[in-house]
Amino acid sequence: MGVLFNDVVITKLSGGLGRRTPDQDMISGLLFDGPDTFVKDDDGNDTTEVLLEDDQLYRLASVDDAEGLGITSAYDTGGVSAYYQINQFFRLNPSGDLYIMKSDKSTYATLVDEAESMLLKADGQIRQLAVIHSDTVTFEATKTAIGKAQVVASAAFANHRPVEIFLEGKGFSASSTSFDDLSEQNAENVSVVIAMDTEKAKESTYSNTAAVGVLLGAVSKAKVSENIAWIEKFNLTGDGFRSVGFVGGEELNSEGAQKTLDESKYIFTRTHIGIGGIYFNDSHTCTEPTSDFTFIESNRTIHKAARLSRAALLPKVNAPVLVDPETGTLPPSVVKGYETLCRSALERMVANGEASEIDVFVDPLQNILADSILKVQIEIVPTGTARRIEVSLGFKNPFGLTE
Repeated sequence: MGVLFNDVVITKLSGGLGRRTPDQDMISGLLFDGPDTFVKDDDGNDTTEVLLEDDQLYRLASVDDAEGLGITSAYDTGGVSAYYQINQFFRLNPSGDLYIMKSDKSTYATLVDEAESMLLKADGQIRQLAVIHSDTVTFEATKTAIGKAQVVASAAFANHRPVEIFLEGKGFSASSTSFDDLSEQNAENVSVVIAMDTEKAKESTYSNTAAVGVLLGAVSKAKVSENIAWIEKFNLTGDGFRSVGFVGGEELNSEGAQKTLDESKYIFTRTHIGIGGIYFNDSHTCTEPTSDFTFIESNRTIHKAARLSRAALLPKVNAPVLVDPETGTLPPSVVKGYETLCRSALERMVANGEASEIDVFVDPLQNILADSILKVQIEIVPTGTARRIEVSLGFKNPFGLTE
């Protein structure tokens, strides 16, 4: 661009109308502890009217909505990072939809327990939830929080509110000589973030904070089948997140240590030679690498299929089901009807590139007269992820190849 004349320069902004896409996969949550906020009087003093209070659910469509509740940069003090995390969420996904709830729980683990209440108040709409706490704790407290979070996630799935939970790796030390293996936590719906902008982490308020808002924003932006480490789509660089670092502001320069952290199922950030930007290493959950649910996108795919199939089948609960009068089995018309019902609900995932194929099977030989249970089997062929691309590269001498 050439030198501009003196003029009035107008920059067009987007996102101010708060428009949303119809898909609800982006609906996210942030649970945190911190002080109440109050309405200010004309002199700038707090009044008795509370703007942000404990255990109340608020829905945000932008950072402006958070600031309207009194959550500004000044709110983040004494370890509280709510404004930073909200800001990063909307930076990564300006069209995001974010529920927030504040609690007065004094420990990381007890705050995680409150996630169940938050999911209930949101009527199951939250698809992914981040939990942050202001306390300065050791990594042992984080491991306790992982177990608590999986209990919440398991109960949520059983109660038709499937969710992924993201935790700060509080107390993590990049300079440690050994790292806890998170795959041993058996927490398939929990992920731990240890990434943090180096300069931000040097501020006392954020000295034991991880950038879960960045992860939450990236996941909410992604299709349920997409890995948030996809280089082409998820460059994380931006205001408040411009350097690769870890909790506490430490840096990790050893590729061997990075490989160990990756194999131990931590989520952190890295750079790639040949392309600018900052990227996640992968989308790990805290479970065994052989599990079907070892990656966030696998869980989100199953969760979406569970929600869609339940929504399709729920109206049929307590409905009469015709059986063959001679054998008691299900006639072809009934079998086809239920299979078509489920397949129609799930085929949108295939059309949207979120699954490769969906197969639905209703066994006609089931004895519904005996137990009043209609069994439906749904199998999903997921999309693959090119985590590693191997190229065979060499020279070729064309001499003598042609006559």
